[in-house]
Amino acid sequence: MDDRHDTTQAALPLRAEAARAWHAGRPAEAASLYGRAAGLAEAPWEDLLWQGHAWRAADDAAAALLAFDAAIAEAPAEPLPYLHRGHALRQLGREGEARRAYGLARALDPGAPAAAEAEAGLQAAPGAGTPAPPRPPVPADAAPSPAARAAAPRTAAVLRPGGRAAPALPLPGKEGIAFDVTDLLMHFAHRRTLTGIQRVQASLLGAALRSGADAAYLAFERPRATWRALRREDLARLLEAAGAGADTADPAWIEARDAVPELAAGAPAHAFAEGQVLVNLGNSWGIPDYFRGLRAAQRARGVRYVPFLHDCVPLVMPEHCVRTLVEDYARWFAAMGVHAHGVLCNSEATRADGRRFLDALLPGLDLPMEVVRLDGDPRGTAPPDAAALEGTRAPRPPEPYALFVATIESRKDHLTVLRAWLSLLRRHGPGRIPRLVLVGAAGWGVEAATNLLAGSPELSRHVVVLHGVSDGALSALYRDCLFTVYNSHHEGWGLPVTESMAWGKVPVVPRHSALLESGAGGAVFVEPQSDGDMAAAVERLLFEPGALAAAERVVASRGAPRRWEAVLADVTAGVAAFAARAVVPPAGRLALPLGLRVALRRSDATRPDLAIALSDTIRDGAGWLSPEDWGTPFTGGTARLRLRLPEGAAGALRLHLELRGAGGAPLGLALRADGAPLGTAAIPAPPGGDFAAVLPVELAEGTEVLELEIDAPAGSGLRALMLCRADDLLARLDFLEAQRLPPLRAAS
Repeated sequence: MDDRHDTTQAALPLRAEAARAWHAGRPAEAASLYGRAAGLAEAPWEDLLWQGHAWRAADDAAAALLAFDAAIAEAPAEPLPYLHRGHALRQLGREGEARRAYGLARALDPGAPAAAEAEAGLQAAPGAGTPAPPRPPVPADAAPSPAARAAAPRTAAVLRPGGRAAPALPLPGKEGIAFDVTDLLMHFAHRRTLTGIQRVQASLLGAALRSGADAAYLAFERPRATWRALRREDLARLLEAAGAGADTADPAWIEARDAVPELAAGAPAHAFAEGQVLVNLGNSWGIPDYFRGLRAAQRARGVRYVPFLHDCVPLVMPEHCVRTLVEDYARWFAAMGVHAHGVLCNSEATRADGRRFLDALLPGLDLPMEVVRLDGDPRGTAPPDAAALEGTRAPRPPEPYALFVATIESRKDHLTVLRAWLSLLRRHGPGRIPRLVLVGAAGWGVEAATNLLAGSPELSRHVVVLHGVSDGALSALYRDCLFTVYNSHHEGWGLPVTESMAWGKVPVVPRHSALLESGAGGAVFVEPQSDGDMAAAVERLLFEPGALAAAERVVASRGAPRRWEAVLADVTAGVAAFAARAVVPPAGRLALPLGLRVALRRSDATRPDLAIALSDTIRDGAGWLSPEDWGTPFTGGTARLRLRLPEGAAGALRLHLELRGAGGAPLGLALRADGAPLGTAAIPAPPGGDFAAVLPVELAEGTEVLELEIDAPAGSGLRALMLCRADDLLARLDFLEAQRLPPLRAAS
């Protein structure tokens, strides 16, 4: 095998000691030492690979398989771990899995020696013997330093008490769920208090942790496009600290917050169980390269991806979102439709929105979608803590007030509520109208509302705005308010409506979208965007004898809200339903249409479409940086394109490339069809800046995948590509025109 190694100094003596133990006839001891070396290495996959070889030499194929799985998790694009995983599986009699591992090794680098050995493995009869594991070179006699022996590994313990290799945390079984918590950690990096999606995610994760669910908790690591496991106790401590206050400078909070990513960075890459389900309860549209890592995990281990769709607001009402959010969401939704095995939705309204946009993106896919109602009880997360409101303008009992909990942003339409309150104050006077307490982080697009508030002294005296309120303070506000108001232009669920009724408080909400579901059987509904109708509803609750008490009895008749463990049970039931239903696998959903120019630049489209999805999915492996406005830069080295072909794409074709050169450094090109070499080419002295190249391609009938490997220096990149028939002159002309004419940006 290639014996290139990471040069982390502390690991070098351990590797030498491992090699000496191996050559002295103690391969199990060598495996232990390679595991310790992997714990110190910045790129540990090769040490894990050697650990697997050592376990095979010790006749422990099961332990070797765990080591090879750990190596794959660290380097999912490297062929060698798959090859040797196939050998271990064949030794264990798991022939079908072995053949799949060999196939992946061959596909990842068809021209490498590993591919030839993998091909031999595929051609061998079932149950055939496997090659002996390679042996490390005989090291120099330098003894390992005491510091190296004592150094704590970067990974968690890799040996069981008996010498068997094992991950630090028990992996879920095949049906176990892996929860992706990456976006929650990103949220906590800047904020402590929870809102919206993060509150839902934290509630469900807390329920899973309390119940001891067979689950892993993972954080995505962008540079290697892999996931690392969090310890359950660290995540539980983080969630508890988040709910205990709002002060981001609190030393206890900082300790709990910083410990989780630090420990995750030092944990081994998560080795997914075959067919394991990766559930993202939050969102991943702000995480670069997320789907590149997911594709590698799906190809290597058949990972099933299940996102939670909280709303489609950026697509339904983009005018109420920041433009960059709309673009990020459109890219995420396009990729989600290609990669997901099922989608969890928080309401029937969200499912209808999601279905509409998925059908437009991938007609006929019929991706399964299950509804998980977010009617969990919020009262168990933190008891009311009125003391946490000291030093704020929050009213104190018995002063009456109405409560509006929502991020202060365009979509929540605070303007309508403020207009309603202003009309009530002018009609009845401040002595008869309760104060209005607005709780929420400052958002975007609320200039009209803030201008009204600043320009009206009578309104500003009667309205209290609170930011960064702790869970305990929020509980106290719910407990002591007269009633609540929740306004919005569009909702996926409306968690504050559920929270209001859980505290026995009547919510006044507009009659639209998912609010008809979250508020069913308890809310007072008003016409959307009607300050007059809202003011009238508030007047009835305040001045009509018995109206508020009657509305509260309706809320009470709903009974106690269910525990979040019950909501979590709906999540697991939905995942189980997806597993029982056959869907088109991700790899078969999206083919590259002939004659379509695919831009590799960062898309500014505000609607998901196939071009966005293709731009993401055709980039394969680790040779790419994030897309930029002009295209996608190469990291330097080999960048791979993986083009799934439409039916009938045989015969003479042309692959058109728009490239960006870097200082005249040469470019190497290698084509493969279904893993078989198809031809090579080189551009010895490419021009600086942007230029085009064309590769003739002759494909046999039935070819499914065309791959192109581009060996290019850092600083160069790919702007666009098109695959067309050689005689499609119109497509070729369109491609040329696209290079000469400036791109048009769609109007908002």
